[in-house]
Amino acid sequence: MTTDGKWRVTASRYIHKDRWIALRADDCLTENDVPVAPYYVLEYPDWVEVVALDAEDNVLLVRQYRHAMGGFSVELPAGGVDPADTDPCAAAARELLEETGCAGAMTWVGDSRPNTGTHTNRVHTILARDVVQVAEPKDDPTERIERFWVTAAEAVRMALAGELVVGMQVGSLLRGLTQAGVATISVGGESAAQSKPTLL
Repeated sequence: MTTDGKWRVTASRYIHKDRWIALRADDCLTENDVPVAPYYVLEYPDWVEVVALDAEDNVLLVRQYRHAMGGFSVELPAGGVDPADTDPCAAAARELLEETGCAGAMTWVGDSRPNTGTHTNRVHTILARDVVQVAEPKDDPTERIERFWVTAAEAVRMALAGELVVGMQVGSLLRGLTQAGVATISVGGESAAQSKPTLL
């Protein structure tokens, strides 16, 4: 019996593995030696999500087809962290440029986990300031991306209304806008500056 609360892995095997995803099956014993087998784990690379703001603190969003949901999704610019990336900000700069043709000053805000029950990867929230278009977006026939700007207040409204459907991106948006000082969170009845969107 373990005493730290962690499960012990007694066997592990890959069900599928390619450059996109790996599906691992672990045979585990809980801290009380209760068997849990198989327990499936999805191994993904880390992801980046970019909260991109122009000089007026407008937010850059993208709209694209997402096959798993069978429809179009409004999102933050985002993508995977490649093995060659030196840090998440480098990945964010690349993805922002490829998807939107834009560039800006990158700051790492923090990371989170998309699904602690099944996924191994982290999601890095990156704040991009003073974003401007510097090139045409990369022409990728598998990704037809429409980009557009909204005010910070409109982005928050969209997030809270469920119009931004990717849950972890809602978290990244709120973290990024708060880090930038563009939005504030009112706690315990304290009032936020009226010139900023207030997140309650």
